[in-house]
Amino acid sequence: SPPVGVVGHDQVVAGPQEVQHRVLRRQPAGEGETPRGPLEGREGGFEDRTGGVRAATVLVAAVAADGQNGLLALLKVEAEAREAASVRDLQFLIANETRRLVRARQVFVLARGLADYEVTTISSLAVVDRTAPLVGWVEALARHALAAPDLGEAVVLDPLAASGATGVAASYPFRDLVLLPLRRRGGPLLGAVLLAREIAWTEPDLVVGTRLAAAYAHAWTALVPWVRSPVWSRLSSRRIWLAAAAAVGALALVPVPLSALAPAEVVARGAVIAAAPIDGVVESVDVKPNQAVQSGQVLVRLNDTMLRNRLEVAEREVTVADARLKQATQIAFSDPRGMHDLGIARAELALKIAERNFARDMLAQSVVRAGRAGIAVFSDARELSGKPVATGERIMEIADPAAVELKVELPVADAITLRPGSRIAAFLDSDPLHPFAARLDRSDYKARPADNGTASFRVVGTFDGNGRPLPRLGVRGTAQISGDRVPLAFYLFRRPIAAFRQWTGL
Repeated sequence: SPPVGVVGHDQVVAGPQEVQHRVLRRQPAGEGETPRGPLEGREGGFEDRTGGVRAATVLVAAVAADGQNGLLALLKVEAEAREAASVRDLQFLIANETRRLVRARQVFVLARGLADYEVTTISSLAVVDRTAPLVGWVEALARHALAAPDLGEAVVLDPLAASGATGVAASYPFRDLVLLPLRRRGGPLLGAVLLAREIAWTEPDLVVGTRLAAAYAHAWTALVPWVRSPVWSRLSSRRIWLAAAAAVGALALVPVPLSALAPAEVVARGAVIAAAPIDGVVESVDVKPNQAVQSGQVLVRLNDTMLRNRLEVAEREVTVADARLKQATQIAFSDPRGMHDLGIARAELALKIAERNFARDMLAQSVVRAGRAGIAVFSDARELSGKPVATGERIMEIADPAAVELKVELPVADAITLRPGSRIAAFLDSDPLHPFAARLDRSDYKARPADNGTASFRVVGTFDGNGRPLPRLGVRGTAQISGDRVPLAFYLFRRPIAAFRQWTGL
C-alpha cells in the first residue's frame, strides 16, 4: 500500500511495484544493435536491473520520509492549538501555522463580532487595519458564504461574490480562495479561516485544512465556554442586536414617575414655639429635652437682676409720689394755691405707678412658660444655659408627639415639578427596610439655605394614616419624592440633559 502523508504537486506517491515497473521499463535497441539479456549493461536493450532496484528503493524512502514529516507537523500544530492560553494566541497560531501546512500564500482568521464576522488576524501581520479595502472585501466574502444554509466543511469562494468589491477582487493576486468554518459542537459558528493562493486547491490540501479546522474549533471552544440555548442559537447576531435595540427603544418610552431623593426629618405639626419675650441671658432651664410639660409650666428663666432692681426702684418712687400727693392734699385745705400742686402730685403718682407696673411686667417676662401641653423639643440644656437671647429668638418648641409631619429639603439641582398630593416614600435611618408613605402637603416657591448650606426647597408631607405607628420626632432619613410621569429615557438621562442645557444654553 502507498505511504500516507502530506505531499505536494511535484511529488509522486507510488508503491514499490509501480516504481520498479517504471525503472525497469524496456528500452528499444538502436539500429544495427542486437538486443542483450536482462543482466547486460546499458549498451544492450535493457537498463541495469540492479541499478533500477536501487533507485526505486531510494525514491520510496524519500516519499515515506516526506509523508512522516508532514504528519508530525500536523500533530505538532494540533497540540500547540490545544495548549493556546487565549483566543488571541490561538488566532495568531491559526494565521501563521496553517499557511505552511496547506501551502497557502495568505491566511485570514475571522471571528464573530458584535454585529457580524470580522477579520481579527492576518498571516505575517501584527495588527489588522480595519479601514483597509482588502479587509472589507474578505469580510464581505466570508459573510456571504457563511450565510448559506447548506454550509460545508470547506467552501471554495468566488472572488467576485462580494458586491461592491470588484476593484479589490481584480487586483488581488491570489485568486483561489477556500473558506474553512470553525464550528462549535452543538452551537453556532465560532469563526472561519480563509485561505488564499494562486493555484487551484487539491483534495489532499483540503483534507488537511478540514482536519486543522476541526482541531482549531475544539481549542477555541475550550477557551470560550458556551451554554447551549436553543432559542438564541437559531438567531443570527444581527437579528439579536436588532431585537435588543428594538427592546431598548421600547423600554425607553415606558412612562415612569420622575422622582428625586433628598434628606428628610420628622418634625412636629402645629408646634408652639417658646421664644424669648425680652432681651436677656438664659439663667437656667427647668425642663429636659423631650420632657412632657403642662400648660403654664416654667421652661426657662432669664437673668432678672436688672429687672428686679428696676421694679424695686419703681415701687419706692410710687411711695414717694404718694407721700407728695398726701402733702399737697393737706395744704389745699388751708391754702387755695395748694389746689394747683395737688393736680401735679396726682399726675406724678400715676406716672410712677405706670412705671412700676411696667417693671413688674418685665420681671414676669423673664420666666418663659409652656403655652400648651406636650413635650419640650430642644437639643441640650447645657447649650442654652448662659446663652444671650434677643426678643423673639426661638428657644424650644412644645409639640404634640401624636401630631408629626415629614420635612424634606429638596436641593435645587434635583428639583422636579411637585403638586399637592404627590407620593413621598420616607426611608428613615431607624427603619430603612420599611419606608413610610406620605403625601405632599406644601412646598416652598423660593429656595433657601438648608442645614447643610445647600440651596433647597422645603417640602412638607403628611403621613398616610394606614394604622402604622408614626415615627418619633427628630428621626432623619432619605425621602423619595415622585412627580409627573416621564419616559424612562428622560428619567435615566435627566442629569446629563440638564448639564448639557446649562453648558450650551439650548
